[in-house]
Amino acid sequence: MKADQNNLFKSSFSPAESIADDPVKTLALYLVPGIGAVYFRSLINSLGSPSEVFSASQQMLESVPGIGPQTAAAIKSAKLDQTAEDFWGKLLTINARMISIWDEEYPERLKEIHDPPVLLFVRGSLPQPGEQLVAVVGTRRPSIYGVRQANRFAEGLAQAGIGIVSGMARGIDSAAHDGALQASGRTYAVFGCGIDYIYPPENKSIAEKIEHNGALISEFLPGTSPDPGLFPRRNRIISGLCSGVLVVQGGFKSGALITAKLALEQGRDVFAIPGNVDDKESQGPHQLIRAGGILVNSSQEIIAELGFTEGSDKFPEIKREKMPQLNPTELEVAQRLSHDPIHIDQLVQDLNKPVSSILADLLNLEMKGWVKQLPGKLFIRNR
Repeated sequence: MKADQNNLFKSSFSPAESIADDPVKTLALYLVPGIGAVYFRSLINSLGSPSEVFSASQQMLESVPGIGPQTAAAIKSAKLDQTAEDFWGKLLTINARMISIWDEEYPERLKEIHDPPVLLFVRGSLPQPGEQLVAVVGTRRPSIYGVRQANRFAEGLAQAGIGIVSGMARGIDSAAHDGALQASGRTYAVFGCGIDYIYPPENKSIAEKIEHNGALISEFLPGTSPDPGLFPRRNRIISGLCSGVLVVQGGFKSGALITAKLALEQGRDVFAIPGNVDDKESQGPHQLIRAGGILVNSSQEIIAELGFTEGSDKFPEIKREKMPQLNPTELEVAQRLSHDPIHIDQLVQDLNKPVSSILADLLNLEMKGWVKQLPGKLFIRNR
């Protein structure tokens, strides 16, 4: 007798209701050795709830598609309620929620990938239905140019109402989240560890901002420490949530290229920012461009490629700031600047003007939002 043919064993509640009503049993089933996302879904779809799974006979469990004698025996012998209770307590302590793949709040786009996580642990608010998302990813060791571009693109996309997804790692990820927050936009961080770990620890402040302007998301149980082997798995969620993935910087073997490969497999668009040919962190984006990735110079180009137009119901009007007027001397200094840092001594030499005069113009340009000063008397263009 097949389990899905015997309604006597099936819960009268929907899977989403059953899981929400009994999170401890849900976690206990999730903890059973050999129960991955596929078997978990098969069990719940066949029997209706975690409680019904634990109450089912060995024979009934073995009639569930994919469940063999060994897995059925593991379920019958499991005594994991206390461990599951501890995990649930950790989630409550940090104000985290557990969202199942049957829940209406679970992102629809993520369901499309071939191996979606069956449970998500969340702090904050998941994307709204229909919300457009773009991932911004790259190296943990970016150049100043890379940080600037990640920040600029994320800010531009967020100003247009597009949510930014990244992994909250050092470097490009952090710059992308920061750019979205600067634009008062929504941003989502996908963890390669438990939702109770803030990693890297110096990102505690940005994590708090993300939680209030988006969400922190993980498929890993609380207490799962950061491990290099987990980050490639989380990358499929980053790309799976989104319509497209933007690679800012990264080497040939970087995690950013893993995310881009996953995005292509999932049918997402992949964008790449060109960089300095002498910089090894530009090798990844350049490789993507050679392979057919979409070269972009601005956030508006991504918006156009994704098929949005200003004024449409799905795409809010792009906010455009009126740029402050520059006087002739400020304009002369501004024209010497780029997104690559330049030292004050080089500006003095190029412009053949007193350092005091150039510093005064730089101060005015910084106040007008045209220039950003970096440590070591370095300056970059901010527009």
